[in-house]
Amino acid sequence: MDWVTIIIPLVAIVLGIAIPLSAIWTEYKRDKVLIEKGLYQPKQPKPLGPPGWGLLLGGSILTGIGIALTVSAFIFQIGKPIGIPGFIFLFIGIALIVVYFVAKKRVGTGN
Repeated sequence: MDWVTIIIPLVAIVLGIAIPLSAIWTEYKRDKVLIEKGLYQPKQPKPLGPPGWGLLLGGSILTGIGIALTVSAFIFQIGKPIGIPGFIFLFIGIALIVVYFVAKKRVGTGN
């Protein structure tokens, strides 16, 4: 074995670990100094979307999976046993979408 074939992966591994750790360490030191001076402002996480967005996204995905399984099982006759899980996914997805719209109305009215 050539020594270069051993050194290059070792250097890559060491640098791959050292660079992120140094970035974390410098941010820690900066935050520590700001806390000592009383100027620290914690970062506020940015919301990904309106309240309940995850329900709509998850419901849409599950509804799509359920429709695909149901259509493949009953219309195209591809494996009858997957028809029941298709209905399960379909109705769970529809329920999540309904919950999203109910929660959206409730947030909008202030009740």
